[in-house]
Amino acid sequence: MTGDVGHDMCAWDEHKKLQKKLHGVACPDCVRLLPKANPSILLPQQRCRIHGYRDQRTPIEDIL
Repeated sequence: MTGDVGHDMCAWDEHKKLQKKLHGVACPDCVRLLPKANPSILLPQQRCRIHGYRDQRTPIEDIL
């Protein structure tokens, strides 16, 4: 077996956090409409769950 499921999920969460730290940007609608709240951090081509804004940057796979 390759490993424990809990360990794999923890590693996936850490990978996602690193991706958001490196490539994430704040949703401009969240910043404009909700200035006191923490904005949604979007990866390229990701959609904001609150306002529906879609980040228009090229996907990460194309950048790397």
